[in-house]
Amino acid sequence: MKKILGIDGSKGGWIAVKQCVNHEDHTEIDFRENLIELLTPDIKLAIIDMPVGLDKNPQKGGRLVDKEARKILDKRKSSIFNAPCRVILNAANYAEANSLSKKNGLGISKQSWNLVPKIKELDKVLRIKKRPKIYESHPEICFQFMNDKALKFSKKEVQGIQERKNILAKNGFSKRFLDKYSKKNKKFLADDFLDACALSWTARRVINKKNLNLPENPITDNLGIIMQMKI
Repeated sequence: MKKILGIDGSKGGWIAVKQCVNHEDHTEIDFRENLIELLTPDIKLAIIDMPVGLDKNPQKGGRLVDKEARKILDKRKSSIFNAPCRVILNAANYAEANSLSKKNGLGISKQSWNLVPKIKELDKVLRIKKRPKIYESHPEICFQFMNDKALKFSKKEVQGIQERKNILAKNGFSKRFLDKYSKKNKKFLADDFLDACALSWTARRVINKKNLNLPENPITDNLGIIMQMKI
């Protein structure tokens, strides 16, 4: 039976919320230290909160997909970081990465640098020919679409966690499931889990061809990887 995934990175690895393609009431959680371990043969599609495809050189405002995403997100636009350019992926530290990035046109933020280990891991997976389809998304935009308006609270606030749980419950997720896995956990935070749920919701929209594309006409990076968010 084919399944879809919503994947979010966490401190300890990768948290995924898995649903069966043809059974919306069957939802489960999976956690792995390595991304590739989540992409088992039964996975048809994965939506991930991580840059898919990278510009060869840095661009002001980030990739086109980053710019388009900020236009859509009504609040907390700063949660959409500019993806680093491919040239800095093998830098040894932030200082080297920033220097390399500046030589190619523009510096890199500390937030973007902190994502590099996971971006490198995903980038290797994207080069594998036999794998599930993997698309990028952004949980804050997913929640905004689920809610039909911007959310009131940050996901780092207690009210924000409850707000997101309420939105997910209204969009097909079991309250028991949400309560169980949004508790304190050594491997991932409550907001990591809830973000993975939102990405899983988007994966179902993609399977059902009800999603929004950012940008509408996809572009590819120098390796032929599609740079387009699915919402």
